[in-house]
Amino acid sequence: LAQARNAKTFCVCFRSGGAYRAQRRPQQPKREGERVAIGAMLSSRVVGGSQQDADGSVVGGGAVRWVLLNDGSVAWPAGTTLRLVGGPLLLCPIVDVPQVAPGQTVDVELEAKETEEPVEIFYSLVTEGCQPFGEIAHVKVVPKPQTPKPAVAVVASPMDGVEGGLEALQGEVKSVEWVLANVGLVPWPEDVSAKLVYNTPGFEHLPGSLELPALAPGATVHAGISALMPERQGCWKAMWVVTSPSNPEFGEILVVEFKVGDFPFMDWMLADEPKADSISDVSSQAPAVEVTAEPAKKKISASVAFQRHELPGGHVSYADESTDNEELVSLGTVSDLPRGTPWLMEIAVTNDGIAPWPEDVELRCCFGSGFGCGGVQLTGQPPVQAGETVLLQLGLQAPEAPGRSAWVLASGQHCFGPAMMLQVE
Repeated sequence: LAQARNAKTFCVCFRSGGAYRAQRRPQQPKREGERVAIGAMLSSRVVGGSQQDADGSVVGGGAVRWVLLNDGSVAWPAGTTLRLVGGPLLLCPIVDVPQVAPGQTVDVELEAKETEEPVEIFYSLVTEGCQPFGEIAHVKVVPKPQTPKPAVAVVASPMDGVEGGLEALQGEVKSVEWVLANVGLVPWPEDVSAKLVYNTPGFEHLPGSLELPALAPGATVHAGISALMPERQGCWKAMWVVTSPSNPEFGEILVVEFKVGDFPFMDWMLADEPKADSISDVSSQAPAVEVTAEPAKKKISASVAFQRHELPGGHVSYADESTDNEELVSLGTVSDLPRGTPWLMEIAVTNDGIAPWPEDVELRCCFGSGFGCGGVQLTGQPPVQAGETVLLQLGLQAPEAPGRSAWVLASGQHCFGPAMMLQVE
């Protein structure tokens, strides 16, 4: 509360809940039948408070204060109020003001609500007969400053400029690395790391996590792995997520894909090949043509049959569906949804493998905050058999800031099927 500065000062304070207190020093006897002439002699002026401080702005959630001086020749009449005359309703719209004598001041303090954007608010003294007088009091209410959040970006990837995967041989050890940058204004959290969230079934011997430093703003770090190629022809993909348990919105995805040929990697291939002395020698040295069968159907697998968003507002858009594959499926991009707004997303997932799913299978958030849904349990119902489809419902909530989250079907420490990515703008 503002302190009375002299014997001619009033103090007025209005807080949430309607508490009101007015003090007057000294107490002036009221003369019955006294009338105040409304005219040039009835006046007020703002002489202190938020309007006079710095840039005249107040952060939402704080207090707005005005010191009003009666610079007229008569006391303010009974029933005088300070009323909102312009701007949004962030302060109490009507505040009772005592009868202030000429030369006296009154302190008015109001609690301001939070706002998402800067706004101007204007108040005026008004008599009981709804006649305004005096100087207009105004204040600018601004949003609370946002705390800087850590941010990461992939500035170089082994997949840059590569289509269809990196060429590799069966049994070969391939080393790749990503260059990550801290593009935020604060250091990365201490608990940051890159965790393996997806790998093509059969692509084994991959590091489960990569330790990353608490990188300073503007700095970069190299994150690399060495992977043993499967002894089978095909495309093999792995995905790690840069994440922080203490900052769910922090993260980025590291992807690498290898295209393993039908020829094995052997040490003797690195030696000089013997030269043929004749055409018959060339024929005998030529490798036999191998007939490769089509890849067998996976034992434990899943695919997304369809998806649907039940939005109370905003809209959802989808990129070119041709970008979806067996490793990553887009759940769309939701936009223009007010923060905190709940909505329902339904995903139909089909068991396209040859065996039932494990009994403890669940849809688990593997990247981001999950927008309020960390996972969906499938326990309590019979295992999903091969060829069957199950409908999963996710209760989501629009985040405070744009972000991405992904879910994957998992059983214990193993996951299968595609990673399902949702983006909110």
